[in-house]
Amino acid sequence: MQSVDVIFETEIGERVMLRHFGGGMRRLLGRKLTPDLLALATAVFALAITIWEPRLRVVKVSVAPSVEEIRQGAVSFVMEVIYRPRGHLGDMTEEPAFIGVGFTEAGTLQATRVAA
Repeated sequence: MQSVDVIFETEIGERVMLRHFGGGMRRLLGRKLTPDLLALATAVFALAITIWEPRLRVVKVSVAPSVEEIRQGAVSFVMEVIYRPRGHLGDMTEEPAFIGVGFTEAGTLQATRVAA
């Protein structure tokens, strides 16, 4: 969960020695919630995880808002991923997992493991 948090909290170009690292989510914040924006956000989530986290393989990203959340301008996402505990070492043995991604009260992105 820590590495997912770091990916989404880091803006592209923010790290001096690894300029292309990051999730690019901050660029989407503050925009009007439209179906196109939600589709773009799900694609950005999936792409960032695919590129930067070898221990996870994204299966599906879903928008999980209630009508009331959308009215308030808050949206959460659930990513269905395949967890590869030793993926960073080249071992691609898999086990399913679900990750919820949402914003905290302070406005920062936070990833949490969701029970299947």
